[in-house]
Amino acid sequence: MANSVKLEIITPSKMFYRGDVELVIARTLEGDEGFMCGHSWACKLLDIGELWIQEKGAGKDDFKVAAVAGGFIDVKDSIIIYTDAVEWSEDIDMERVLSEKAKAEDWLTHNEQTGDPNDVIKAKIAIAKAITRSHVAEGGYRRKR
Repeated sequence: MANSVKLEIITPSKMFYRGDVELVIARTLEGDEGFMCGHSWACKLLDIGELWIQEKGAGKDDFKVAAVAGGFIDVKDSIIIYTDAVEWSEDIDMERVLSEKAKAEDWLTHNEQTGDPNDVIKAKIAIAKAITRSHVAEGGYRRKR
């Protein structure tokens, strides 16, 4: 049996997840990275992306998948993820995701050249979040390959 490590995922409003895991795959600013028991200490910024969690005792292809809206991961004797927003695949409202994405794309189409640069960035972030959430709702990018 593989070794496990404690994982906590914390948002400003709640403890989203706490459990023993064998592997965590997160999207950092440098790309997808895996973290497991015995990993060297690290503190990395997270990008908007998918979070893959293999719980202790799960099958080798059995992962829980969540959408994460950035944050950071702190890896020491345990793994702690701090993020503003995270949701499990089964909790994602696809109708809302598609609506938010369409609204941001429409705004960007009409305002990218003339709009406030900060608003342009916010629209692009909203689109990236929507794309990630839709991938996660469909089972995750890795499962589509």
